[in-house]
Amino acid sequence: MTSMEDTLQALTDLISQFLCLNRPLWSSSDDADAFLEAVDELTSTIHGLESTSADDILLERFDHLLERCSLRLQDELHHLIDTTDFDASCSYHDTKKSHNDDDSHTLVAQPVSNFDIIVDTLPEGVIFEANRITRRMIAAGFGDSCAETYASSRLNFIDESIARLGVHAHMAEMFKSASWEELETQILRWIPAIRAVFHILIPSERHLCDCIFEGSTSCSDLAFATASQPFLQLLSFGNFIAAAGKNPECLFRIVDMYDALRDILPVLDEAFNPEVSALRECLGSSIKGILMALENLVRRDPSESCPQDGGVHPITRYVMNYLVAACVSRHTLEEVMLLEFGGSDPSTSYPIEPDRPTSSLAVHLAWIVDVLIENLVSKSKVYRHAPLSCVFLVNNGIYIIKKVNGCELKVLLGEDWTKLIYSKVNQWILEYRRATWGKAVTILEMDKRLCNNVNAMTEKLNRFNNFVEAICQVQSRWVLVDKQQAVDFSILVEELVIPAYTDIIEMLKATRSSGESYMQPEYVRSQIQQLFKSMAR
Repeated sequence: MTSMEDTLQALTDLISQFLCLNRPLWSSSDDADAFLEAVDELTSTIHGLESTSADDILLERFDHLLERCSLRLQDELHHLIDTTDFDASCSYHDTKKSHNDDDSHTLVAQPVSNFDIIVDTLPEGVIFEANRITRRMIAAGFGDSCAETYASSRLNFIDESIARLGVHAHMAEMFKSASWEELETQILRWIPAIRAVFHILIPSERHLCDCIFEGSTSCSDLAFATASQPFLQLLSFGNFIAAAGKNPECLFRIVDMYDALRDILPVLDEAFNPEVSALRECLGSSIKGILMALENLVRRDPSESCPQDGGVHPITRYVMNYLVAACVSRHTLEEVMLLEFGGSDPSTSYPIEPDRPTSSLAVHLAWIVDVLIENLVSKSKVYRHAPLSCVFLVNNGIYIIKKVNGCELKVLLGEDWTKLIYSKVNQWILEYRRATWGKAVTILEMDKRLCNNVNAMTEKLNRFNNFVEAICQVQSRWVLVDKQQAVDFSILVEELVIPAYTDIIEMLKATRSSGESYMQPEYVRSQIQQLFKSMAR
């Protein structure tokens, strides 16, 4: 045992020379080599003692000396990594290049067009020396503290790398009181930053950990997980936005964030799988909630506000333009809705009819348009003139159809859905014709007993002419937003009115009362055409 006492004393004297130095040991390669040799001898001696029935007190003294060595190695590792001038040493190499290609040099986190790169954030010599330290600490049983020391030494670099992307790890806390306009600016920075982080910085940090902790997967994983906290904090900004973005105008930026996460899935480090999956789910729920908010906005829009001329209502323009813009991201929305419904039957949430769209997103959007149409029907009742209510509904219905036909909505909702809306529009057109011009035709109807009564027929013609003049005077202030629709209206009215008017003119002629004054059918036709021309604008 005396020999072990002597060995302990000799190692203590040798190692104390290095522990007492007030400068980094790695400033001298000779000191570094000598210190590591002493640590190797100490570790080997302890392992030998542990396999024998050594005195516990003596073993504790050896362990205490090893612990002092480990603390010094921690300091040396921290100094070696944290004080390296990484601005000057950062280079990237294309992983697809051959080994003969020369490396190019760039600063970390600057915009790059090629994401297939690994950033060398420490010089090879530093990595080699750091690996020599970690191997000794792991062998001495201090792997966990070594990993934590490494991670704390990387934080400044990682924070600065993130800052160079124009973002901050603590964005969620920094902008919790910001307006949505301010948040949008930050989102536009976060999206390219998150791509650079997951395509470049995280793989580079993983590569560096594997090099420095070569031979110990568990310590490498722990070091990487601990050093990656700023990346996780950066991800938390997405959760903050998902919670903050509840209004319809928030949809598009949140979809952009969801797309950014989908873009990183092929290169996603497995350590981030839980967080990224949870964030995608959170953003997906937010997207679905926003579409429901849009539905509620439409449902609650006040019925008192309607265009006096029966034109397209602002809520119709807003909703349809919104859906057109949303459908630019159709595939993302379909993915989100499918995940949200969890593969269940979407009809359990939204009532659908036969021949209606049945995909989750199609059902949702069709339901929003249904709610819009219901709201428009309710709004139409504020008009004093029933025909104006019909004109209002036709204008809005045609606007909806045109918007659907001009974008991805047509593919999404399908032909059958469009036909259903067309049938509603045709119904409103017929109601208009009946409400206005049906009355005109009723005026022209003759009792058989009065078919030869010139005065009665003349009176009916005068009443008809006055009625048409009144219609034209009032309805010329109304609007038909679709010019072709104005032509179609005119034809439908002419087909109803002109035959009835012609019949009574012919009856009047049959009485041989050629001296009677009355308008010719062509003049009436001209009045009708002029009316709808003036309405088309």
